[in-house]
Amino acid sequence: MRTQVWFDGTELTQRAIVSGWETQLLPREVSQRAVPGMDGEIFTGARLTERQVTVRMALVGHGAAQRRAEARAIAALLATDAPARLEASVDGGLYYMAVATSTPDMTRMVGGLAFDVTFTCPDPVAYGEARTVTVPSGGSVTFAVGGSYPTMPTVSAPAAANGAGGFWQLALEDGAHLDATIPDGLATAAVTADCQGRVLTVNGDVALLQPAADWLRLEPGMHTLTMTGTGAATVTFDERWL
Repeated sequence: MRTQVWFDGTELTQRAIVSGWETQLLPREVSQRAVPGMDGEIFTGARLTERQVTVRMALVGHGAAQRRAEARAIAALLATDAPARLEASVDGGLYYMAVATSTPDMTRMVGGLAFDVTFTCPDPVAYGEARTVTVPSGGSVTFAVGGSYPTMPTVSAPAAANGAGGFWQLALEDGAHLDATIPDGLATAAVTADCQGRVLTVNGDVALLQPAADWLRLEPGMHTLTMTGTGAATVTFDERWL
């Protein structure tokens, strides 16, 4: 079966012959430091770096002028202002957020035109299935997080009310928790939290986390979220894959 490639909602394999999908298995940078008098070096840390995906695109048939026009049309499709969804059918629904950063000189060949396109993924980890769970008002929910990399959810509670201690809270089983304080004089307020973007709002106004609170981070596996206070909350996240 022919491999299909999409970028920003357009199937590139409908516009050209696409081949040579190349990327790193683990785009990772290791830090180390030399120590005088010591053999080798000391390991100081490791982090994921940006991912690059390179494909070869070829336009064949038709006339030379038409091929050039189609190449310019493809360039316009690739020139997004922000990272867009990049997906290959062989990845089983996983996708990256990428920008096209390199289109080397086009190569003329008999009856065709070929060029390489390099996509840069500032976030090197693939996105998978979008999941939603509901924490019942004043209760808890247990759920599974798939994937092989942690994900950070968004939280929405349209009618949150303070509980014991004077705050509304969602807590994970390990004690990590997200807090919001409903202002005095209000029985309920709309609370939203974008844990990836690190933005908390209460009734549309940006609020600060409590000093002991933190943004929720969901590792792959089973989790339980427990609410202090009332007001059902919707928790949405994308499963992430290395």
